Amino acid sequence: MYEAHTGEYWYKGQNLTTLVLSKLEHVIGLVAEQEGRSFDDCYPEFATSRTYQNLIDMSTLLWSESAEFIASDYRQELQTQAYRS
Repeated sequence: MYEAHTGEYWYKGQNLTTLVLSKLEHVIGLVAEQEGRSFDDCYPEFATSRTYQNLIDMSTLLWSESAEFIASDYRQELQTQAYRS
C-alpha cells in the first residue's frame, strides 16, 4: 500500500519504501543501459508504463522480483505495444 500522506510504501506492516525506490532506480538504470540512453530520458517513459504501476502496487508483489525480471517485463510491455500499433 502506498501512503500518499507519508510518501511510503507498506506491505504487511513492513516499510518497503527504500526497497521500492532502489528497485525503481536499478530497473530504469538497466533499461537506460540496454537502450543506450540516459536515466533521465528513460524515467518519464517508464513512469507511465503498466510495469511501473505494478511495481508501486504492493499487492502485485512485483517489487519482490529482481530488477532484471522487471526490466524484462517492461521490454515485453513495449514490444506488445509496438505490435498493437
